[in-house]
Amino acid sequence: MEMLKDTEAILAARSAQALWQHYCARLAELGFAHVCYRSVRALTSCCNRILDDGLLLSSYPPHLMQELAAQDLLASAPMYSWLAQNSGWESWAWMQRRRLAGRLPAQEQAAADIFMRHGHVSGYAIGLGNEVDHIRAGLILGGAIGMRQDQLDQLWASHGRVVVALSGLMHLRISTLPQAPRECMLTLRQREVLECIAVGHTTQEIAAILALRPATVEKHLRLARKALGAKTTAQAILLAASRKLIFLPTGAHPPPAGETRSAGVETGQAQPWGARPGAAFTEGPPSGPGPDG
Repeated sequence: MEMLKDTEAILAARSAQALWQHYCARLAELGFAHVCYRSVRALTSCCNRILDDGLLLSSYPPHLMQELAAQDLLASAPMYSWLAQNSGWESWAWMQRRRLAGRLPAQEQAAADIFMRHGHVSGYAIGLGNEVDHIRAGLILGGAIGMRQDQLDQLWASHGRVVVALSGLMHLRISTLPQAPRECMLTLRQREVLECIAVGHTTQEIAAILALRPATVEKHLRLARKALGAKTTAQAILLAASRKLIFLPTGAHPPPAGETRSAGVETGQAQPWGARPGAAFTEGPPSGPGPDG
């Protein structure tokens, strides 16, 4: 019955924040007080691969995440290298074995030291792989501060299957919701002109549809390209669609640009935080036919 309620709540969520808060609260009830979700979207074409729209959500304490960010160690968090190469789940014992054998890279060891200094000495990693097209994602989670790995293992033995199922549902749902850092958020007008361009309207037609001057339409397109970091309008449409910023269902639109939101690494209530594009799971070169294919 609880799983049914969770499924209903996850499917009913209309924002990444609401979904994340429910997920974290449910995991805390199961004994996993801290969780960190990381994903990156890979857009692949015949000529290039763009790593775009990195997302980090965390319920770990703010001071811990801020210290990792200050030392540029977010990508070296415990079990990160395992997540980059695996699906399924694994305990932090894997990392500890590598550490004792002297095989833990310096950056990962520095990140692990920060976790341990703040009392986080045990955990699990859940690799979500490519369950959603073009998205590579994973989770790191742990129990209460000071909880040993053997104690967390007992919780996992009781609730691990539920945690994995909830994590998979959360990941699938969050991939459909708008999630962008404040500096990349589009205004309503910017979304409208991108949508109109995407369905084939000219600048003159858009001006008539939206009761604007053509020069104003061009201004909104220029600002949309800048906000998205796009070189062309075509690339802006691609990025906006990938980030779920245009063509959204009713009730799913992100807050307008300029709305006050806290900056930096989001923790505690754990609102979405957009990382630098590409600052996540490693992707190889695009595959496909050779130059004569």
